[in-house]
Amino acid sequence: SVVKSATSIASLGVSLATKVTDAIRSVGVSLGIIRPEDSLAELGEKAILSEKKPEDFDSINEYIDHLNNNVPFDKDKFDRLDDKELLARSSIGASITLKGINEKLDTVVTPEFMATVASQELETKEIVSTIKAYKENDLKLEDYDLYLNDELTLDETTKHSSALVEAYQKLEPELSIEEIENKVMGLSN
Repeated sequence: SVVKSATSIASLGVSLATKVTDAIRSVGVSLGIIRPEDSLAELGEKAILSEKKPEDFDSINEYIDHLNNNVPFDKDKFDRLDDKELLARSSIGASITLKGINEKLDTVVTPEFMATVASQELETKEIVSTIKAYKENDLKLEDYDLYLNDELTLDETTKHSSALVEAYQKLEPELSIEEIENKVMGLSN
């Protein structure tokens, strides 16, 4: 699943893939899955070099610790990688981090969802809040895009709107309900 997810991130093209890996990285740091000083490209490089896979560990955090502490890599060789090779490694690092996010939040956050919120330039706390609100309301994150593009039934659209209003109320309790609703409606523009 890490490879599949890395492939879908890399296939987004350089600029969107970069936004997506940045978004995954910031969510990963905010949830304590990776450290602020961790580089996703270096994590990806170590994953390529490691003989162990995420499945060999009880949690993705243990796997990340293993990569950080037990897998040496050639920094000079790494520094000579071209953009395409770096993108591949960042995508692997991001998909490992994404697996950690899914484990931590007990949900399924897809690269596609991250691409959508990265394109919207949502802040880290808005992304995490949206993920949690969808989980609490039994909504699928893959439907977020359908919601934004007005491709859901009225009933489904209402459920998504309510979940998002709830999420933003927790984030910005100082705003009025009207301001929150306007903000949520503004997501789909």
